Amino acid sequence: MAIDTGLAIGCTDLQSTGGISQILLRSFATGDACTYDNSAGNHAISSIVDTVGSTATWYVYEFKNETPTLAVAATKENGSTAFECTLSFYIPMMENAKFHELQALLSECMMGIVVDTNGNNWVIGLSELYANEDVLTKNQTYLNLSGMEGATGAAYSEENGITVTLVARQFELPREFTGTLDVNTSTLEATTT
Repeated sequence: MAIDTGLAIGCTDLQSTGGISQILLRSFATGDACTYDNSAGNHAISSIVDTVGSTATWYVYEFKNETPTLAVAATKENGSTAFECTLSFYIPMMENAKFHELQALLSECMMGIVVDTNGNNWVIGLSELYANEDVLTKNQTYLNLSGMEGATGAAYSEENGITVTLVARQFELPREFTGTLDVNTSTLEATTT
Protein backbone atom coordinates (compact mmCIF):
# COMPACT_ATOMS: atom_id res chain seq x y z
CA MET A 1 0.00 0.00 0.00
CA ALA A 2 1.45 3.34 -1.06
CA ILE A 3 0.67 6.83 0.18
CA ASP A 4 -2.08 8.04 -2.13
CA THR A 5 -3.79 10.88 -0.26
CA GLY A 6 -3.38 13.26 2.66
CA LEU A 7 -5.27 13.61 5.94
CA ALA A 8 -7.67 16.48 6.58
CA ILE A 9 -8.68 17.80 9.99
CA GLY A 10 -12.04 19.56 10.15
CA CYS A 11 -14.19 21.33 12.71
CA THR A 12 -15.93 18.11 13.78
CA ASP A 13 -12.53 16.53 14.50
CA LEU A 14 -11.67 19.43 16.79
CA GLN A 15 -15.01 19.03 18.59
CA SER A 16 -14.56 15.29 19.25
CA THR A 17 -14.62 14.06 22.83
CA GLY A 18 -12.56 11.60 24.78
CA GLY A 19 -13.94 8.64 26.63
CA ILE A 20 -15.53 5.25 26.16
CA SER A 21 -19.25 4.57 26.37
CA GLN A 22 -19.31 0.74 26.13
CA ILE A 23 -16.95 -2.23 26.35
CA LEU A 24 -17.97 -5.53 24.73
CA LEU A 25 -15.95 -8.75 25.15
CA ARG A 26 -16.22 -12.28 23.81
CA SER A 27 -14.07 -15.40 23.68
CA PHE A 28 -12.79 -16.75 20.39
CA ALA A 29 -14.74 -19.87 19.38
CA THR A 30 -14.22 -22.54 16.75
CA GLY A 31 -16.10 -21.52 13.63
CA ASP A 32 -15.90 -17.75 14.19
CA ALA A 33 -15.76 -15.78 10.94
CA CYS A 34 -14.79 -12.20 10.22
CA THR A 35 -15.03 -10.05 7.08
CA TYR A 36 -12.33 -7.41 6.66
CA ASP A 37 -13.02 -4.31 4.57
CA ASN A 38 -9.91 -2.96 2.84
CA SER A 39 -11.72 -1.07 0.09
CA ALA A 40 -10.61 2.47 -0.74
CA GLY A 41 -10.64 4.66 2.36
CA ASN A 42 -11.55 1.80 4.71
CA HIS A 43 -9.72 0.01 7.50
CA ALA A 44 -12.71 -1.81 8.92
CA ILE A 45 -14.43 -5.05 9.83
CA SER A 46 -17.88 -5.36 8.31
CA SER A 47 -18.96 -8.62 9.95
CA ILE A 48 -18.15 -10.84 12.94
CA VAL A 49 -20.23 -14.02 13.30
CA ASP A 50 -19.94 -17.22 15.31
CA THR A 51 -20.42 -20.89 14.48
CA VAL A 52 -24.11 -20.40 13.68
CA GLY A 53 -23.04 -17.99 10.98
CA SER A 54 -25.61 -15.23 11.39
CA THR A 55 -24.58 -13.39 14.60
CA ALA A 56 -21.97 -13.37 17.34
CA THR A 57 -22.78 -12.85 21.01
CA TRP A 58 -20.78 -10.34 23.05
CA TYR A 59 -20.96 -9.46 26.73
CA VAL A 60 -21.22 -5.92 28.08
CA TYR A 61 -18.73 -4.96 30.81
CA GLU A 62 -19.93 -1.86 32.63
CA PHE A 63 -17.56 0.50 34.43
CA LYS A 64 -17.38 3.75 36.35
CA ASN A 65 -17.82 6.72 33.98
CA GLU A 66 -14.70 8.50 32.75
CA THR A 67 -12.34 5.72 33.86
CA PRO A 68 -11.82 3.48 30.79
CA THR A 69 -9.12 4.16 28.24
CA LEU A 70 -7.96 2.56 25.01
CA ALA A 71 -4.31 3.30 24.30
CA VAL A 72 -2.51 2.25 21.11
CA ALA A 73 1.31 2.15 21.02
CA ALA A 74 3.27 1.21 17.90
CA THR A 75 6.81 -0.15 17.84
CA LYS A 76 8.88 -1.01 14.78
CA GLU A 77 11.60 -3.64 14.94
CA ASN A 78 13.44 -5.25 12.02
CA GLY A 79 10.89 -3.89 9.55
CA SER A 80 7.79 -5.19 11.38
CA THR A 81 5.42 -2.87 13.19
CA ALA A 82 3.44 -4.15 16.16
CA PHE A 83 0.59 -2.30 17.83
CA GLU A 84 -0.05 -2.85 21.52
CA CYS A 85 -3.68 -2.00 22.27
CA THR A 86 -4.29 -1.56 25.99
CA LEU A 87 -7.83 -1.38 27.34
CA SER A 88 -8.17 -0.39 30.98
CA PHE A 89 -11.39 0.12 32.96
CA TYR A 90 -12.44 0.50 36.59
CA ILE A 91 -15.20 -1.58 38.18
CA PRO A 92 -16.44 -0.02 41.43
CA MET A 93 -17.27 -2.03 44.56
CA MET A 94 -15.31 -5.23 44.94
CA GLU A 95 -17.68 -8.15 45.53
CA ASN A 96 -18.05 -11.89 44.97
CA ALA A 97 -20.26 -11.76 41.84
CA LYS A 98 -17.90 -9.37 40.05
CA PHE A 99 -14.84 -11.38 41.03
CA HIS A 100 -16.54 -14.53 39.70
CA GLU A 101 -16.94 -12.93 36.26
CA LEU A 102 -13.44 -11.44 36.29
CA GLN A 103 -11.98 -14.84 37.21
CA ALA A 104 -13.29 -16.14 33.87
CA LEU A 105 -11.02 -13.66 32.02
CA LEU A 106 -7.79 -15.12 33.41
CA SER A 107 -7.00 -17.58 30.64
CA GLU A 108 -9.33 -16.55 27.81
CA CYS A 109 -8.33 -15.59 24.28
CA MET A 110 -10.72 -12.70 23.63
CA MET A 111 -11.66 -10.01 21.17
CA GLY A 112 -13.25 -6.73 22.14
CA ILE A 113 -15.27 -3.87 20.74
CA VAL A 114 -14.66 -0.50 22.35
CA VAL A 115 -17.38 2.06 21.62
CA ASP A 116 -16.02 5.57 22.06
CA THR A 117 -18.09 8.65 22.83
CA ASN A 118 -17.81 9.75 19.19
CA GLY A 119 -19.75 6.67 18.07
CA ASN A 120 -16.79 4.69 16.72
CA ASN A 121 -16.71 0.92 17.36
CA TRP A 122 -13.05 -0.13 17.61
CA VAL A 123 -12.24 -3.86 17.36
CA ILE A 124 -9.20 -5.01 19.32
CA GLY A 125 -7.67 -8.46 19.50
CA LEU A 126 -8.51 -9.25 15.87
CA SER A 127 -5.98 -8.51 13.15
CA GLU A 128 -5.96 -9.52 9.49
CA LEU A 129 -2.22 -9.09 9.03
CA TYR A 130 -0.37 -12.33 9.86
CA ALA A 131 -3.64 -13.96 10.92
CA ASN A 132 -4.44 -17.58 10.12
CA GLU A 133 -7.27 -16.89 7.69
CA ASP A 134 -8.58 -20.46 7.58
CA VAL A 135 -9.10 -20.80 11.34
CA LEU A 136 -9.89 -17.54 13.13
CA THR A 137 -9.35 -19.11 16.57
CA LYS A 138 -5.66 -19.60 15.73
CA ASN A 139 -5.29 -15.84 15.46
CA GLN A 140 -2.45 -14.95 17.84
CA THR A 141 -3.36 -11.27 18.08
CA TYR A 142 -6.08 -11.97 20.66
CA LEU A 143 -6.98 -9.76 23.60
CA ASN A 144 -5.65 -11.10 26.89
CA LEU A 145 -5.84 -10.11 30.54
CA SER A 146 -2.57 -8.48 31.53
CA GLY A 147 -3.41 -7.33 35.04
CA MET A 148 -5.89 -6.33 37.72
CA GLU A 149 -5.39 -3.98 40.62
CA GLY A 150 -7.98 -3.43 43.31
CA ALA A 151 -8.30 -1.81 46.71
CA THR A 152 -10.95 -1.29 49.35
CA GLY A 153 -9.53 2.09 50.30
CA ALA A 154 -8.72 3.09 53.88
CA ALA A 155 -10.97 6.10 54.38
CA TYR A 156 -14.75 6.20 53.85
CA SER A 157 -14.25 8.73 51.04
CA GLU A 158 -11.80 6.54 49.07
CA GLU A 159 -12.63 4.34 46.08
CA ASN A 160 -13.50 0.67 46.50
CA GLY A 161 -13.03 -1.28 43.27
CA ILE A 162 -10.73 -2.95 40.79
CA THR A 163 -9.01 -1.81 37.61
CA VAL A 164 -8.90 -4.39 34.82
CA THR A 165 -6.24 -4.15 32.09
CA LEU A 166 -6.49 -6.11 28.82
CA VAL A 167 -3.83 -6.06 26.11
CA ALA A 168 -3.82 -7.15 22.47
CA ARG A 169 -0.56 -7.27 20.51
CA GLN A 170 -1.63 -7.01 16.90
CA PHE A 171 0.02 -6.07 13.62
CA GLU A 172 -2.27 -3.32 12.40
CA LEU A 173 -4.15 -0.42 13.94
CA PRO A 174 -7.56 -1.24 15.44
CA ARG A 175 -10.24 -1.56 12.80
CA GLU A 176 -13.64 0.08 13.02
CA PHE A 177 -16.59 -2.30 13.16
CA THR A 178 -19.06 -1.14 10.51
CA GLY A 179 -21.54 -4.03 10.65
CA THR A 180 -24.69 -4.19 12.74
CA LEU A 181 -24.13 -3.90 16.48
CA ASP A 182 -27.13 -4.39 18.79
CA VAL A 183 -26.52 -3.81 22.50
CA ASN A 184 -28.99 -4.77 25.24
CA THR A 185 -27.73 -3.36 28.55
CA SER A 186 -30.57 -4.96 30.52
CA THR A 187 -29.25 -8.46 29.67
CA LEU A 188 -25.60 -7.31 29.40
CA GLU A 189 -25.40 -8.88 25.94
CA ALA A 190 -24.78 -7.60 22.43
CA THR A 191 -24.79 -9.16 18.96
CA THR A 192 -22.87 -8.43 15.79
CA THR A 193 -23.73 -9.50 12.27
